Amino acid sequence: MKRRLSQIVLFLLCAVCILGTMPAARAEGTDFSAWGVFDFALVSGTDKLNLRTGPGTEYQWIGAVNEGGWVGIVGENNGWYRVYVAETNQYGYMSKNFLKRAGNITPPGSNTGVVSNPKPTQFLNLRAYPSYDAQVLGIYYNGAAFTLLSSTPDGWYQVLINGQVGYFRSEYVRLTGSDGTGETAIVRSGNGGKVNLRSAPTYVGSSVIGQYAPGTQVIVLLSSKVTGSFWKVSVSGVLGYMDSTFLTAKVSPVNPDIRPATQGTAVVNNPKPTQFLNLRAQASSSSKVIAQYKNGVKFEVIMAGETWTKVYGSASGNIGYFMTKYLRLSNAYFTKTVQNNGSFVNLRSSPSKTTGKVYVQVPSGSVVTVLIPGDEWCQVRYAGTVGYMMTTFLK
Repeated sequence: MKRRLSQIVLFLLCAVCILGTMPAARAEGTDFSAWGVFDFALVSGTDKLNLRTGPGTEYQWIGAVNEGGWVGIVGENNGWYRVYVAETNQYGYMSKNFLKRAGNITPPGSNTGVVSNPKPTQFLNLRAYPSYDAQVLGIYYNGAAFTLLSSTPDGWYQVLINGQVGYFRSEYVRLTGSDGTGETAIVRSGNGGKVNLRSAPTYVGSSVIGQYAPGTQVIVLLSSKVTGSFWKVSVSGVLGYMDSTFLTAKVSPVNPDIRPATQGTAVVNNPKPTQFLNLRAQASSSSKVIAQYKNGVKFEVIMAGETWTKVYGSASGNIGYFMTKYLRLSNAYFTKTVQNNGSFVNLRSSPSKTTGKVYVQVPSGSVVTVLIPGDEWCQVRYAGTVGYMMTTFLK
């Protein structure tokens, strides 16, 4: 009996010694500087990043952090960071090659690129706003350099080139600067409640340093493509971390002097006043959600369709698509007149000149009903036939 008691006491003493090497558990709202953390870094470029007992691959493996995860930076040693992993309450070392810090990111507005058409003889249009319908401000050939200001979810880049601000299609340019950080996003919330800005990229142990309503614009300083990761952001000059679940990319505000042409208005009209309507980057229920709106929010109509309507928010600068059945339209009409200098316009089976079969040639002056508007192609109905027609021929 005495021998067994001695074994139990020895086991407990060993356990106490082991636990004594671990940092104490953190309380809600504790300043991470108490654990020696002076900055946070994001795991990037690898599925998992190993945590080791020392600054080198020869040291013992003691854990790992998945891509999109955050670690606290405690120190630096010969190409390795000494880090603190909040989720497991561990200290260790990680390679600097797979850790990104906001302090090393190029500031907003300094990203650069060049025009890069598939054929050297082609030129790229600089447009007044992010649409194929927009006024052409200038034409540029391969190699023309620009500064990237921001981007839209549907593939447009807002750029500064030769002292002029306009929009290029992203497919025809090549970025040469940093990785796109410094762009804007907006706060979204499924229930309309405010979203917390936290002092650290974790729910455990961080404190809430601000709360922001849906629609609030933030500057993204460091982000991850991993769903549900925290992003480092700046909100009205306040630096902190937000769960990316509650953030979505923001279409760049349109200069009021070059705003899109609109006709009529659309007011959000959900079946239930507690519901939100998604503004999407493209006319598809699977497209990225730009923002969510409650009943009564008013937009200007760029082009109305029986199924989807393209809108412009003069207050936010957002351009996107709503499902028409959830809108109350005024002075916005689904019909358009075909105009092609007295000739015909093809109604095709798909939105393509090469693969879309020609259903019928529609005479100039004919009236068609728009179902789904688009920058380059619209889905329309003509004499009972549904197909696709190039937007530029619809007036």
